[in-house]
Amino acid sequence: MPRLRKLLLPALLLGALAGCDQPPSREEKILAELPLQDAYSHNIERMAGLLAMTHRQVPEDKIREVLRKHLTVEDQRQDLFKLYSEQHFTDAEFASIVAATRDPAKAKALGDTDEGKRLSEKLTGYMRESASDPTVQALAEQRMQQVEDDLRALEQAAP
Repeated sequence: MPRLRKLLLPALLLGALAGCDQPPSREEKILAELPLQDAYSHNIERMAGLLAMTHRQVPEDKIREVLRKHLTVEDQRQDLFKLYSEQHFTDAEFASIVAATRDPAKAKALGDTDEGKRLSEKLTGYMRESASDPTVQALAEQRMQQVEDDLRALEQAAP
């Protein structure tokens, strides 16, 4: 048994070192390169502002809580993993998207090129495809119905 441990330890160390040499996955790149939390917070703020107009008795901070309960940052992450997957975009295309996301001047310059226009059309196409997916639509409707139900309950509980 001690001999097995002596052989197992170097094998485990080699495996761990080999894992360190792996390039980051696309999902790891998405998490590292794109401002997911900022985009999520921005989306919640915009939706809360819109819902505040139809649910005037519910304070906006409560509306944001309800939205965060039913529309999670993890849901958004999963959507972005699908959208920016290696199936949809090459590493070079993804790098261009990241650069454009970080720098408005680069985004404008890219938009003025044929490559940028093609990339924009490709991105828009995948977004439309996802938005028209019946499963995605049903899930979005279910989540928004839950939001509406919670907001109506809060309105009824208000003095």
